[in-house]
Order: sequence, then C-alpha cells, then structure tokens
Amino acid sequence: MTEIYERNINVAVAWKNEHEIITRASMLDLNHHIRVELTIDLQNEIITDAQAQMTKVPYGLCQFTLANIKKIIGMKIERGIQKELIDALGHSDGCTHMVDLAMEAIRLNANVMIGLTKVGDEWFNRTISEEAQIELVKPLLKNSCLPFKENNN
Repeated sequence: MTEIYERNINVAVAWKNEHEIITRASMLDLNHHIRVELTIDLQNEIITDAQAQMTKVPYGLCQFTLANIKKIIGMKIERGIQKELIDALGHSDGCTHMVDLAMEAIRLNANVMIGLTKVGDEWFNRTISEEAQIELVKPLLKNSCLPFKENNN
C-alpha cells in the first residue's frame, strides 16, 4: 500500500479562568495549517469568543472565510449546534475545514463540560470501578455508545 495523503487534527482543552475553558483545534496536512480557538463559558455553555488562523491554505481566497468565525460567538453548546456551525462557517461562502475544526472542538468541549459540571473529579481520575463509572455517567450519555446503551447488561 502506498500512502497518498495524511491529515492530522489535534484538539486540546485548557482552563482560561475558573469560569471558562479554551479549546484549540488544528488541522495540518500537505495543503493546510488551520487553527480554531473557542472560549466557552462553563455555566451558560456558550461560546464567548472564537478565533481562527490560516497559516497555510491552498488558495488565497480561503483567507476570506476567516471572518465567519465571529458568527459562532453566542452559540450554545447543545443539540443542533452542528447545523448552526455549518450555516455559520460552511457552504459556498465558508470553509468546510473550519466547520470540521469547530465541530471537533465542540465535541471535546461537550465531553469535558460533562466532567467539569456534572460528574466531577471522577470523570478525569477514575477512582471507582469501570462498572460504577458507567452507571454514574449512563444517565448523561444514554445510548451515545455501547457502554451507555440502555438495558446493556
């Protein structure tokens, strides 16, 4: 097998202060180096700031999509946000890669927010058994994947 292309996407979450987290998502491949950074208010689950940077893109026109990132400020992280992100960042005046990076950032934010606001330290440190962890989290993630499947015995 001969590899043709490789793309790397990286997402990381850090504390900004005791009420906000910052999530940085980046994409690197032969033609792109793009970053998206979202600041999230944990209490309200709202995007309070959004930045994007295109260090490398295949076409100069791509840079014109950077201003779209401000359209997602104020969005609530909840069901339906994917469509909102696509409408704000994608389509013919947007960039599919900024949509992808923002969505990856939101997915990780949702996971981290569950731990920080609903489960607590156990989400990150796993001091109880696997079975107890699943039962603790199942009401929050019911049917999202096999471990949290309803009636999964």
